[in-house]
Amino acid sequence: MTINYSDYSRPIRVAMLARAVFPLHGYGGIERHVYHLTKYLTRLGVEVTLYVQTPPANAEQRDLRPRAIETLRYDYTSPFLPPNGVIGRQINFPIYSWRIGRQAVQRALNGDFDIVHTQGLCAFGYALARQRDARLRVIPFIANPHGMEEFRTPDRRKWLAYAPFRQLYAYGHRQADRVIATDACTKDDLPRYLGVDPARVVVIPSAIDVDECLSQVRSDLRTALRFRLGLTRGGPILLSVGRLEPNKGFDILIAALARLRDELPANWRWLLVGSGSARAALEQQARDAGLGEHALFVGRLSDEELHSLYEEIDLFVHPTRYEGSSLVTLEAMIHRRPVVASAIGGIPDKVFPGRNGLLAQPGDVDDLTAQLRAAFAARDQWSGWGAEGERIARATFDWPVVAQQTLDLYRELLAATTLPSS
Repeated sequence: MTINYSDYSRPIRVAMLARAVFPLHGYGGIERHVYHLTKYLTRLGVEVTLYVQTPPANAEQRDLRPRAIETLRYDYTSPFLPPNGVIGRQINFPIYSWRIGRQAVQRALNGDFDIVHTQGLCAFGYALARQRDARLRVIPFIANPHGMEEFRTPDRRKWLAYAPFRQLYAYGHRQADRVIATDACTKDDLPRYLGVDPARVVVIPSAIDVDECLSQVRSDLRTALRFRLGLTRGGPILLSVGRLEPNKGFDILIAALARLRDELPANWRWLLVGSGSARAALEQQARDAGLGEHALFVGRLSDEELHSLYEEIDLFVHPTRYEGSSLVTLEAMIHRRPVVASAIGGIPDKVFPGRNGLLAQPGDVDDLTAQLRAAFAARDQWSGWGAEGERIARATFDWPVVAQQTLDLYRELLAATTLPSS
């Protein structure tokens, strides 16, 4: 006997396969994505079983509340090999993906799940098992590849080193019933890089929890940051946020600011929040360019400090060479700040020239200089640009909106699926 899920009223049961979740394993974009997706699907009545790597003993706890959390060892490398370096990832992630996929398969075959939803390379292990066992193909399989940095890196050595990794990545996503593109302007990347059938691609944006972020703004921190960072001497104040790595393009921004140095008001400041291997080189470049009194390398900030700092700045600049969806751009937008950013990745779905900011060609010092000059010439429009940015973020990229779109996709697939009666 079979039943059609469109006539079935119990909660949808989802296996969510990921490597990491905020805050158990870190504070990155994918970790936060898994956390918020699980949180808001649960609020919509979905029963989520979250599969992630075993967290460290001192991991911070958070109000996640999935139906259950299943954990599995991730690191199988030598103590002398970084587990998430180029080599470490290619050893650990395929093993982890295979094992966590097998773990979910057993319960899927027992009828415990209606949907399997994977994040990143976690698609590989489950996809391999599904290809071999036809019983699993009646359970809808959704995969989200996220930013796919292994396909976009300009570093030729990394690109070559990640060749096996890319094969597994592509294989896993080609087996899915639907593959999520996190931005409309990058949806063609999935057929291009992964060989996914374009008919199986669906756009569901990466999102931000607007109210949660704004609730972290604290007046005492705003005051403390103003004095600590020397923001009481006028302005305008520019802010950039990101890992201090070559792909983020901060060297391009320093070069552009050096060209504009004599055109800007006397007390302008540029704050760079983040840490990474390129910090020393960027600091030296800023000194050599004569920006020492204007550029401040802030280092890492807590979430509360960062969101409080957004309230103190005038313009957000994100000069990245390549990008996924760009959470920091959304953060600036919800704080009603105008944005100058690279026209790369998912950013053109968020920043619309003349509406909430301006776009520059990635890696192009001349164009970034021109766009910054145009932004300063339009300072009287910054308030309106900021308001429009907040409106765009709330209407399209807020987690309650995106979680509902994800639930709608689940229902669409299940309505077309005939499942065995339990």
